[in-house]
Amino acid sequence: MEEVQNYLLAMSSILIAGIAVYSVLLILGIPSLTQRTKALRTGVVVIIIGVGLWTMHALGSLSLQGKPDFREGVLFPYAVYGITIAVLLFLFSRLRLLLGERDQLKELAYKDALTGLLNKNGMDHFWDHCKENEQLAVLFLDLNRFKSINDTLGHHVGDLLLEAVGGKLSQFSSKGKRHIFRVGGDEFVIVAKRCSQKEAEQLAVKILETTTCKYKLEQHHLFVSASIGITLSHGKTERGRLLKEADTAMYNAKQLGTGRYSVYKPDTANADYAKWYGNFKAK
Repeated sequence: MEEVQNYLLAMSSILIAGIAVYSVLLILGIPSLTQRTKALRTGVVVIIIGVGLWTMHALGSLSLQGKPDFREGVLFPYAVYGITIAVLLFLFSRLRLLLGERDQLKELAYKDALTGLLNKNGMDHFWDHCKENEQLAVLFLDLNRFKSINDTLGHHVGDLLLEAVGGKLSQFSSKGKRHIFRVGGDEFVIVAKRCSQKEAEQLAVKILETTTCKYKLEQHHLFVSASIGITLSHGKTERGRLLKEADTAMYNAKQLGTGRYSVYKPDTANADYAKWYGNFKAK
C-alpha cells in the first residue's frame, strides 16, 4: 500500500511539472499588446512556476513522512523527488530553446532580407504595440530615379543600391527611440518617438546628407538623391493618417527638387488643404 502511495505521489509530481510547463508555454504564446498586459502575463507565469514548485515540494515531503532513515525505504521517495526536479529542469531547458527559436523566427519575419532593416510586418508590429497618444515623428523617404536605374541597369544593381542605402539608414536607428522600416521598393519609413518638429527636421537633414551621394555599385558610379516627407502625431496616434500625410509631403518634396524634405501641416481653416515648408537642398 505504501509503495502504491509513493508511486501515485511521484506520478502526481511529474504531472504537475508537465502542466506547469505547458501552461507557461501557452501563456507566453499569447501576444501582449501593451506593457500592462505584458506585465500581467509575466506575473501569471511567475505564479504558475511558484505554485508548481511548491506543490511538487509538498508532494515530495508527504512521501518522506515517517521515513527517518534509509532502512525504512526513504531512498525510493528521495530518488523520485530528485527525478521529478530533473524532469522539470529538462522541460524548462526545452522551453528556453523553443522560445529562442520563436524569437529567431520572429526576427526573420520582421526583418527585410535585402537591407537588414525592419520590414512591413515589423512596422505593423510596431504600430500594434505603440501607445495610443505616443508623440511621434514619421519620415517617409523615397529614392529619386530608382525606377530608371532598375529599368536601365537591371534589378541586380537596384538591389545593390537598396542594400547600400539600407546600410546608411541603419546608423540612424536607436532602440526604443527610432525605428526604420523598408515598406516596399525604394520606400523607407523612419518613426521617431518623443521627437519634436525641429528634431524631426534636423534628422531629415542628416539623413539626406548621408544618403544623397555617389554610390559605387560594381562597375557603376551613380549619384542618387532622396526625398523625405515629415508629419507629426497630434493627440491620438493613427497609423493610416500619419503614413498618408508623410507620403503626401514626400511627393511635394520631389516636386521641389532633389535632396529635399517637406513638412506636412494642415491648414486650420481647411482640413483638406495642406502647406509644406522647411525645405532643404542637399549639397
